[in-house]
Amino acid sequence: MEKVFYNGCIGTQDGNDDFCEAVGIENGKISFVGSTEDAMKLDCAEKTDLQGRLVLPGFTDSHLHILHYSFVENTIKLFDCRSAEDVLKEVDSAARKRNGEDIPWLFGRGWNEELFNEKRYPLKSELDRISDTYPILLVRVCGHAAVCNTPGLEKLKKIKEFQEIESDVDFETGTLRENAVQFFYSVLEAPSLETVENLIEFGAKSLNEKGITAIQSDDLASLPGKNWRRIVEAYTDLAESGRLSVNVYEQCLFERFDDLKVFIGSGYRTGQSFGNFTIGPVKLIQDGALGARTAALSQTYENDADNMGEIIYDQKLLDEIVAYCDEHQMQIAVHCIGDRAMQMVIDAIERSPARKSNGKGRHGIVHVQISTKEIIDKMKEDDLIAYIQPVFVDLDMDIVEQRVGKERTKSSYAWKTLLDEGVLTCGGSDAPVDSFDVIENIYFAVTRCRLDGTPAGGWMPEQRLSVEEAVRLFTKYPAYASYSEDRKGTIEVGKDADLVILNKNIYREDPLKIKDAKVDMTLLNGETVYMR
Repeated sequence: MEKVFYNGCIGTQDGNDDFCEAVGIENGKISFVGSTEDAMKLDCAEKTDLQGRLVLPGFTDSHLHILHYSFVENTIKLFDCRSAEDVLKEVDSAARKRNGEDIPWLFGRGWNEELFNEKRYPLKSELDRISDTYPILLVRVCGHAAVCNTPGLEKLKKIKEFQEIESDVDFETGTLRENAVQFFYSVLEAPSLETVENLIEFGAKSLNEKGITAIQSDDLASLPGKNWRRIVEAYTDLAESGRLSVNVYEQCLFERFDDLKVFIGSGYRTGQSFGNFTIGPVKLIQDGALGARTAALSQTYENDADNMGEIIYDQKLLDEIVAYCDEHQMQIAVHCIGDRAMQMVIDAIERSPARKSNGKGRHGIVHVQISTKEIIDKMKEDDLIAYIQPVFVDLDMDIVEQRVGKERTKSSYAWKTLLDEGVLTCGGSDAPVDSFDVIENIYFAVTRCRLDGTPAGGWMPEQRLSVEEAVRLFTKYPAYASYSEDRKGTIEVGKDADLVILNKNIYREDPLKIKDAKVDMTLLNGETVYMR
């Protein structure tokens, strides 16, 4: 045996949720699970005393945008801005720092008008004062709204799909919504293959620091130029050369049905692997975001009598896309925040003629925020996966009731209900929308509190999870969602030796102190990819 970790608390996440004291590794696989006494009898080259520390299966983030996270980290970050003026100062400062350079465009992300004293978007006219020669695009924290300057609008008008998105563009204010935001990336110059690979490696290293060994990531439309072939090539190059330090299950997003057909026509299918990069589900976006008031609701927004949000695909086209995916053995994961969007997706899945013949039919709904009992019942009945983001407690608890009122809030963000009703539920972060720190995500799921411990007892405390339930969101359940439950998600003999070692036992901590736990070590296939 190559390695043994002993004298610890090993949370196996197996069928009995057993704890043991030691785990052994050989050839990248778990080869022993048992007591310290038995472990010390093994012939082993390397033995590590855990000194009581907690070991869990390597964490999985079941929905994020890691390539876009890396891109944003290397552009203008606007998450800490507290006014539109702050946003403009950051952008102006970035432009001045590059004085004399040939600037093809400026990009920033993360502003949130809900945090501003004056709750307004930046304006096109304000960005024009920074530059009237090159495009500036500033994307809201949610990714479903943005503002750009006049040169940006002029470039957007020239793309071939402009007529499809024109209704999502406000030319007076420079505001873009939904598909217009996504298509704007196509007017910007695409990064080189080397740059894409560097961004992936940067993101993977950041993930390892948080104990993450697997992700289900939406990347193919996440960079300027929208060159999905280059992104697939970058991932496969890194994976096949052993330079990808995280398992990637790609959630494949295409804004247009015709582009999806090209992808599938090129031979890509759910489950096709290139080393530790695997083609996952087709990712669809069916509505917008709650903060931007574009999530599709079955009733109007509070104090906004004409607004029920925005639908991306009408029912006929959505039915056609879902049926096409089933016919071609593709799993699907659909972004739905509002109940109207969720119901449309459920209807499309139930109507699909090829659903039962699809061997990759573990379909799911990403976010599941403004839900109802009827929708949750249907998700259980149809074996749909829920991809939730516990970290959104911190982001959303102050705005949900403002958007949908007290009654609809009661059945929303209903994670405990999802689990209790038997809906397989996976945890994620939606980074760069929010942090992919899994320990913090577990804290939010267990306490329903902000990081400062407020409100006392938690927001909607009846929806709090146990630590055991919260850990499964980021270990066992995502393995099922990615068809890898036979290899990952639990600590059992024969499974991949993907592990995370924490400095504190979060099962025994005061729930409000869970967030203080640190990742000491992360192992991928038995090899250390991070050590604190």
